Amino acid sequence: MFNWDWQTKEKLICNVDEWKEKSSLVHEFIVSPDGEKIAAVTEIEDKKVTPSVNGKTWDETFERVCFLNFLPDNSLACLVLKNYEWTLAVDGKLLEETFDYAWNLQFCGGTIAFNIKKTDSYGVCVNGKIWDNLFFDARDLFISPDGKKTACYVRTKNPQVLDIFSFKEGVWTVAIDGIAWDKNFISVYGLNFSNEGKVASTVRLTQQEFTVSVDGNLWNEIFLNAWEPVFINENDVCVPVKTDKGWMLFLNGKSFWNKSFVQLWNQRVSPNGNHIAAVVSPEFGEWTVAVDGIPWKKTFSQAVLPPIFSSDGKRIAAVVRDNHMWTVAVDGIPWKEAFDRVWTPQFSPDGRHIIAKAERQGVFFIVLDGRIGKDTFDMLWEPIFSPDGDRVLVRCIKNGKYYRRVLTLGEILR
Repeated sequence: MFNWDWQTKEKLICNVDEWKEKSSLVHEFIVSPDGEKIAAVTEIEDKKVTPSVNGKTWDETFERVCFLNFLPDNSLACLVLKNYEWTLAVDGKLLEETFDYAWNLQFCGGTIAFNIKKTDSYGVCVNGKIWDNLFFDARDLFISPDGKKTACYVRTKNPQVLDIFSFKEGVWTVAIDGIAWDKNFISVYGLNFSNEGKVASTVRLTQQEFTVSVDGNLWNEIFLNAWEPVFINENDVCVPVKTDKGWMLFLNGKSFWNKSFVQLWNQRVSPNGNHIAAVVSPEFGEWTVAVDGIPWKKTFSQAVLPPIFSSDGKRIAAVVRDNHMWTVAVDGIPWKEAFDRVWTPQFSPDGRHIIAKAERQGVFFIVLDGRIGKDTFDMLWEPIFSPDGDRVLVRCIKNGKYYRRVLTLGEILR
């Protein structure tokens, strides 16, 4: 990000209307993080498809292209089906290893990983190498923040379809880098990595008994239900659990906030680890954010999405829905403007400003600190603050052309 061009005010990258005219079908557009590239899956002759970047297609064609996405280094990756075999392609170069099926392409910390099926076994391919151990089934995929570990839910037993007693005993567990935990469960979900690679997941012991497993070690406490656990630091894990009083936030198996709600979930920890915010329902049909156990005074009737902290942990924002319209609430106060749709907002590095992409009646625009920007767009991707917070990268399509723009905060609103 620090090597991006933050000086060039505007750059015309591609005429997307001409691109569409030359192709029989162009699928959804995506753009690179630095804004220098725009890509889409393009249909060629005989129903063959291939990715196109800035209007130029790759040399090879495929039966299918899925999970097209730009990596953090702005290279283009996807999973492709060629001659009835799946593999990974990055900037047109194919991985030599092929699979019966591949899905769930993800990347983090310099690692590229995806779920695979090979013959009747399932697992993960990490940076071109398959896990040493494969399983009867594998679901979802998680990469540690440093990219050094991968994990997913795996089925280690293969009972007959009608063997309900084996399923009741548990056939699912967590595998990390291909090594499964020793104990199986009815189900596992809500897996999260710590910054240094520890793993926490909620597990279901029986029909009505839930707990948390950290690196395969179960908490002693049993709950009526539980949501996703989150690391506060390397030693402490918090999780919303259902009790006789309602939903409460627990820390390492013990009551933490000492306050119950009709519902509590999507807890997030501030970057410095000093604060926790979560989506809560104080009363049935009312939603808001609670910070360190204290709910915002303002509630919303339909939805509150996961809270977002500023980098210093002093401010919190959340996308909210009230009266069938979306907006952003910052520190408990919703913007006066409401929208058909609004995307995840972003704080400036110093936390003073907040910016988001929004839409009304098919028209896209930027919203800065609750004020709608002067320009409208045919398509817009989430704006990005520069490292100093004084400028914003705008990646947009306007009048059939894709532009990369760098604007000051004042230029957005003027």
